[in-house]
Amino acid sequence: MKKRGAAEERLVARCRERGVPVTAQRRAVLRALSGRRDHPTAGQVHAAASARLPGMTRATVYRVLATLESLGVVRAVEHAGAAARFEVDTGAHHHLVCTGCGRIDDLHEPGLESLSLPAPKTPGFVVREYSIQFRGLCGGCRALKDARRLPSGRGRERRRK
Repeated sequence: MKKRGAAEERLVARCRERGVPVTAQRRAVLRALSGRRDHPTAGQVHAAASARLPGMTRATVYRVLATLESLGVVRAVEHAGAAARFEVDTGAHHHLVCTGCGRIDDLHEPGLESLSLPAPKTPGFVVREYSIQFRGLCGGCRALKDARRLPSGRGRERRRK
C-alpha cells in the first residue's frame, strides 16, 4: 500500500505547513479514497469512511473533502450533469469519461502536458492548470450497445415453453 502511505504523508505534511490538525475524520476519509481508482462520489466516500469510523456523518465527509481539496491532498473531478467525484492522484493527468455509465478512468499522457495554450482573452487571467476530459463509451457500454444491435434472435436466450 505504498500509495496509501504517500497520501497520508502528504496529508500530515500539508496540515503541519498550514497549522491544521490531522484528525481521525481526515485520516478516515483519506484512507477511504486511497487505493481506489473508481473516482467515488462523496456518498461512496461516506459509506467507506463511516465503516472505518462509525458515526461519521455525511456533512462531516463533505467538510473533510473540502478541507483535503484545499490542502491539495485530494482533487474533485467534475463534469456537467454528474455529482463531483474524488481522487487522491493530484498530479497532472486527464480523464476518460463514459457517457453511458459515468465511469471515469485516469489518462496519463505526457503529450497532453505540452499543449500550447492560447493566450486568455480575459485580461489578467492566468491559467494555473488544465484538465482534459475525453467523453465516449467504455468497453462495457460499447459491448452492451453492440449487443442491442444484433439481429432478432441473436444474443438472446431462448424462451422456455
